[in-house]
Amino acid sequence: MTAIPIRFFVCAAALSLAATPAAGQATAAHKIIFDTDFVIPPQDDSFALMLALKSPELQILGITTVAGNDSMERATADVLRVLEIAKRTDIPVYRGANMPLLHEKSDFAASVHGRWWSDDPPPAPPGGFAEKPAERESAMDFIIRTVNANPGEVTIVAIGPLTNVAMALRQEPGLAKRIKRLVVMGGAFASLPDGAGNVTPNAEFNIWVDPEAARIALRAGIPSQLTPLNVTRKTRFSKEWYDKIVAAKTPLTELVRERMAARFEKDPNAGGQMYDQLAVATLIDPTLVTSADLFVDVDANRGPSYGTTVGGRKPWGGGEGAQQMSVQHDVDFPRFINMFVERVTRK
Repeated sequence: MTAIPIRFFVCAAALSLAATPAAGQATAAHKIIFDTDFVIPPQDDSFALMLALKSPELQILGITTVAGNDSMERATADVLRVLEIAKRTDIPVYRGANMPLLHEKSDFAASVHGRWWSDDPPPAPPGGFAEKPAERESAMDFIIRTVNANPGEVTIVAIGPLTNVAMALRQEPGLAKRIKRLVVMGGAFASLPDGAGNVTPNAEFNIWVDPEAARIALRAGIPSQLTPLNVTRKTRFSKEWYDKIVAAKTPLTELVRERMAARFEKDPNAGGQMYDQLAVATLIDPTLVTSADLFVDVDANRGPSYGTTVGGRKPWGGGEGAQQMSVQHDVDFPRFINMFVERVTRK
């Protein structure tokens, strides 16, 4: 692809029946840190958060923001406003990295999707800036403190560049062993079907923004699952699903209407892939997807393959540090989208 599709399409979720425990059984909620390059709807991070907020299987301990789709400052302002609209200001928000570890702005970066390099003041979200500010503690310190206080219990859901995760791992020796799981939306794998990139011929946006951080995080030995472009290319959000969502008339769905109505009025055939939405959904219900266990590494060498994820069934020369993890490549889309709509439209 020569241009990145706008990453706004609604977050998918797991089928509620599949995610519901049998009678008499109790399932503890996943304790998660929601790490995000958030932008208010129609971006996909915001829909992924709506799904998480409406899913009792997930307990959001905090939200950490990072530069990616836009600046870290905009991510912070927008997520605070969405939490205010959702009446969930009990969830704390922590500012993270405002730039990748090493990747600097280039003419190419400025010409494609994403404003991770921006230092412009964030625009006011719909309805104005939230009354509640972000916490004073940094995202990295919050990640370290929370994981250390809950060893083996906290899953990091990383749906933006992995800068915050990498910085926390560098700052705190032994942290990787105390993280329960790392759920990542990112990557594209030539060894699986539909493996092309969306920002360069082989690189996916989230990984490409900070390949050095992705390499650190994915080599750390944390049990990990990846939702790459291979599987998101099998999803599509359309006006049919938009109409079902905005018919519910909740504060969040009214925000969706306000932000997306003009797009569908202009082009009723508008639609696109679902990215971060699927990553969140498959934490709730892993049976939504088919996965392969691959050894995964990231090319952090400057050149035509910068930011490319590489996956193989066994280690290879040059990829000796690659770790084995679950990589998704197919999805039961009808279950996925129906459950998402049911969750997001809950009162």
